[in-house]
Amino acid sequence: MTQPLLQGRVLLVSAGLVALAMLLAGAFGLRGPAAGEAVQLRQAQLWRSDSPHWAPPAALASADDAVLDASTPWSDVDLPYGGDRAVSGSGDLAAAPPEVRWFRAVVPPEALVPTPQGARLYIPRWQTVGTVAVYVDGKLAWQTRGSRVWNSFNRPVWLDLGGLAQPGRPLQVHVRMASQQGVGGALSSLWAGPAESLRLSWRLRSLLQADLVVYTAGSYLVLGLFALALWTLQRRRGDVVFLLFFLMSLCQLLGSLQFMVDGEGLALSDGWFSWLTLAGLMGATVAAFHFLCLMQRRRRPWLARVLQGYVGTVLLVAVPLWGPAHETILPLLRLLMVPPEILVLCMAVAGAWRMRDGGSTMLAVWMLLSFPIGFHDLALQSYLISIESIYLTPYVYLGLFTLFLLVAYRRYNGALAVAENANLHLAERLKAQEAELAQAHERLLAVEREQMLMQERQRLMREMHDGVGSSLMSALRVVEFNQAGTVDLVQLLQECIDDLKLSIDSLEPLDCDLLALLAGLRYRLGPRLEGAGLRLHWEVSDLPALPWLDAQAALHVLRILQEVLTNIIKHSGAREITVRTAQAPLDGRAGMQVLVEDDGHPFDRAQAPTEGRKGLVNMRTRALALQARLDWAPLAGGNRFTLWMPLERAGP
Repeated sequence: MTQPLLQGRVLLVSAGLVALAMLLAGAFGLRGPAAGEAVQLRQAQLWRSDSPHWAPPAALASADDAVLDASTPWSDVDLPYGGDRAVSGSGDLAAAPPEVRWFRAVVPPEALVPTPQGARLYIPRWQTVGTVAVYVDGKLAWQTRGSRVWNSFNRPVWLDLGGLAQPGRPLQVHVRMASQQGVGGALSSLWAGPAESLRLSWRLRSLLQADLVVYTAGSYLVLGLFALALWTLQRRRGDVVFLLFFLMSLCQLLGSLQFMVDGEGLALSDGWFSWLTLAGLMGATVAAFHFLCLMQRRRRPWLARVLQGYVGTVLLVAVPLWGPAHETILPLLRLLMVPPEILVLCMAVAGAWRMRDGGSTMLAVWMLLSFPIGFHDLALQSYLISIESIYLTPYVYLGLFTLFLLVAYRRYNGALAVAENANLHLAERLKAQEAELAQAHERLLAVEREQMLMQERQRLMREMHDGVGSSLMSALRVVEFNQAGTVDLVQLLQECIDDLKLSIDSLEPLDCDLLALLAGLRYRLGPRLEGAGLRLHWEVSDLPALPWLDAQAALHVLRILQEVLTNIIKHSGAREITVRTAQAPLDGRAGMQVLVEDDGHPFDRAQAPTEGRKGLVNMRTRALALQARLDWAPLAGGNRFTLWMPLERAGP
C-alpha cells in the first residue's frame, strides 16, 4: 500500500472515529443517561418581568418584581426554550433596561434520594446577552459574573444540592434571565438527580463544549510557536510555510476564545474581545487562503488583494472605537465571514479538481462540510434550533487545521522522497565519477611511471656518456695512438669502473640517509686510495635525513666528492685524507656539510689544468642543482674542501 493511500485511509478512519464519538456523546452524554434515577425536566413555566435591573436579587424574597406573588401570570413552555433574536440592532439597545424572564420548574422527590455523592442540578446549556441566576427553594445558588456579553454560556451549570434538598420533599427551581432587548435568550432542559448518574453526561458536555477546544487550540499553538522558531531560523530561505502555520494556530486560538470563557469574566472590554475573536476567525481564513496557494503552487495575487482588502475593511469598520456595539450585531458579524469562506472553498474545490490528489480532495470536502456546520452554529446562536446542540465551528477549524498539517506533512514526505531519489542519483553519478577519476588516476600514475623511467634512462645515458663513456674513449685513444707508455692505462680503466659503480650505487634506496651514501663512496674508492698510498681517516657524525636525496641528487653528491678525491690523488701529492661531517647552518638556513682535508700541496684554482677546470665547472653545475655551496681553503700543510647542503631545499 502506497504512503499517500495509507495516510488517506488513516485520516478517514480518524474523522470517522471523531464523528462516532460525537454521535455517541450526543446520544448518551448530552441528553443524560438512558436509565437511572436522574430526572430530566422538559416542562417549565415562564413569566416576563418588568424589572429594570440586570443584577439578580440575593434571594427571591428580596426580588423587585412579583415573582413570588400568587397572582403572577405564569405560562407553560417546553424545554429547551429559545426566544426570538434579531440579526442586528441599534447601539441604544445596549444601554436600555433588560428584558427579564423567569423560568420555574419543580424537581420531584424521587430525583432527590440520598446517595453517597449527593444530588445535583445539571443545566447543559443556556445562552443570552445579559445575566443568569439560579435559585433553589428561593435561595440564590448560582449566577453569572463578569461580562454580560461574553459570559460562561458555553459551560454547563453543575450545582450541588446538598443542604438544600430534603428527602421526600420536592424542590422548586427558578432561573432568572436578564437579556439585552432584541437579543432574547435560550434555556436547555434541566436535569436533577444523583451525581453518580449525571457526572458522565456533565463531563462529556463540558469536554465537548469547552475543554476539548481549549486543549486542541493550546496544542496547536505550541506547534505554531515551534513553527515560528523554525521560520525565524530559516527565514533567509524565503519559505513562509512555517510562518503561515504559526499565524493559523494563533488566529484559530483567538477565534475560539468565545467558547473558552469561564465564570471569572474577561480582562478586555466586550467590544474589543468581540473584535479580537472576529479578527482571529477572519485571519484564519486569510492564512488558509495563502496556505492553499502554496499547496497548489499558484500565487493568485489579485484574489489575495481582494480578500485582504475585504477583511481589512470589515475589521476597520468593526473597531469598537467608532463601530456599533458588537452585542447588538453578533449574528451580522458572523454573516460577514461568509464571503471570504466561499472564496477559500471555491479555491479548495478548484485545486482538488486540478491536482486530483487525496489531500486536496479531503480538504475540499471538509471545507464543503464547514458551510452547513457554520449555518448550524448561526442557527444555534439565533435560537432557531435546540440550544442543547453544540457549537461545531471550533472543530471545523481544528479539523481544517489538522488537514493542513497532514497535507503539509505529506508534501514534506514527498519532498523527502524527491530529495532521497536525488541523493541516490547523485550518489550513482558520484560513484561513476569516482570510477572515472580512479581510472584517470591509474592512467596518470602509469604516465608518471613512464616519465620517471624515461628520465632515469636519460640520466643514466647522460652519466654513462659523460662519465664512463668519456673515460673509455680516452682509454681507446691511448691504445689507438700507442700512448700506453706515457699514460697509466690501468688507472684510466679503474676510473671507468669506479664511475660505473658510482652510477649503480646512486640507484640504491637510501631513505634520505647521507651517511649511507658516503659509506658506499668509501667502499668503492677505498681500495683505490690505498693503492695510491693514501691513508683515509673517516670521522663522520650522525646527520638528519635529507628529504630531497633521491637518485639524481645522490649521483650529484657522489660525482662532486669523486672529483675532489680524484684531484687529490692526481695533483696534491698528499699522503693522508680526512673526511668529516657536521650540521652547519648557513645564512639562517639549516644544513650540513661534508669536509675533505688533505696534507698535500695547496690547491690554486687559477693554475688548475684544463681538465681540472672542466671538472670544477661540472662540480659547480652539480652543486647548483643541489642548491649546495662549494668552498676550497688552504691549510697549513694541506687543503680543505667543503660541500655544504641545505636540510630543506627551496622550490624549483
